[in-house]
Amino acid sequence: MSLNLVENIRHHGFKRLLLAVSGGLDSICLAHYFIENSVALGIEWLGIAHVHHGLREGTADRDAKFVEEFANSHDVPFFLKKLDGEALKSADGSLEENARDARYKALTEIVKSIVTLEPTGDRVHYALDPIGVLPLQDDEGCAPIPHSPIAIVTAHHAGDQAETMYMRLKRGTTLAGLRGIQETRKILDKKEMPAQGGHDIPCIHIYRPFLNVTRKELLTYARENGLSWCEDESNADVKFARNKIRHEFLPNLEQDCPGTIQQLCKIAGLADRAYTKVMAKCENVFATCLNEMEVPAQGGHDKAHSALPQDDTSLVSRPSSFVSLDKKKLNKILREYADADLSEMFRLWLTEKGFRFPIGFFYGPKEPAHVKIPVRAVYRRRSVVKIAHTVWICEFKDALSAAKFVSCEKKEKDYNEST
Repeated sequence: MSLNLVENIRHHGFKRLLLAVSGGLDSICLAHYFIENSVALGIEWLGIAHVHHGLREGTADRDAKFVEEFANSHDVPFFLKKLDGEALKSADGSLEENARDARYKALTEIVKSIVTLEPTGDRVHYALDPIGVLPLQDDEGCAPIPHSPIAIVTAHHAGDQAETMYMRLKRGTTLAGLRGIQETRKILDKKEMPAQGGHDIPCIHIYRPFLNVTRKELLTYARENGLSWCEDESNADVKFARNKIRHEFLPNLEQDCPGTIQQLCKIAGLADRAYTKVMAKCENVFATCLNEMEVPAQGGHDKAHSALPQDDTSLVSRPSSFVSLDKKKLNKILREYADADLSEMFRLWLTEKGFRFPIGFFYGPKEPAHVKIPVRAVYRRRSVVKIAHTVWICEFKDALSAAKFVSCEKKEKDYNEST
């Protein structure tokens, strides 16, 4: 296991790692592996983070203490983040998804709290961790490689990948969904990171090095190294969809079709490589339509903004991000590919740009290349508006702002009724 992982990890070049450790078998193996192999992997700083979701009485505190003691025993900085469990339970949507989103947000906040920048220099410093242990530093008190990327490392393994693939295939998915869990994913751009002294701090990545490692291999590793871990009793509760797949559906499928888990992981890898090639082609095609223009906003005086009725401009707020497309250039491309169906490719391209829309949103069988660009449309916090010769695709801070941008005459009560 170590040889393949060493080569793969070194290939990605992550030098600074925050290990997400729940206390279970998978994450304890992850923490032990990186600590024991830090020199071989070229790791120059690592810490251990534990997120306490506030959802389990008693055992959650036990897990947090266990992970802290594990970190202390290996002289690794420990970071603890406690969440509001009641808020997670009462929030709309799935508890599993809410907890996952809150966990990644908490891990990101931990990284942001660790990283600071010397006001008069350009070298990245690491703050003191909560228990007062200094991370590894050089003679100047700085991490050896100032601008190397930061990675939050999680212990997702082959079983998790197979579960994700099973769930997506069961409910229906596209090429993007067939990629399964991604080995690396950027979750925070430089522009979103706090900066001091005029210098950017490297972006944050999620890194999952165990995606091709089975649970059986992890058990073997744990036994060989005398590791102990905590069992989360909620993982056995089959009222959660993923647990039911883990404990019932996949074992039955593996029994009937041995090698199913490996095949699902293989499909994810093949789809990921295909997706990369497709997106490269999409970028070559659609990027030629991009404009460099100011987005319509309150008080603005650019050409696109002046196209809006003056009485409506007070209702328009500035989006957090946007894409501006030249409508003539886009139509020309669509006519060139009139015999193809580019609607899904266009949607996936926008998704890569950070603007997610549902499947079929841009599908129009009577349009060139089957792509239909709405004149005015809104989906959650995202909007599409055609103004003169420009197509604006914007992301707003909330759904109401997106709705106002799409229709400046839209009243709040109409918006509430539509949702």
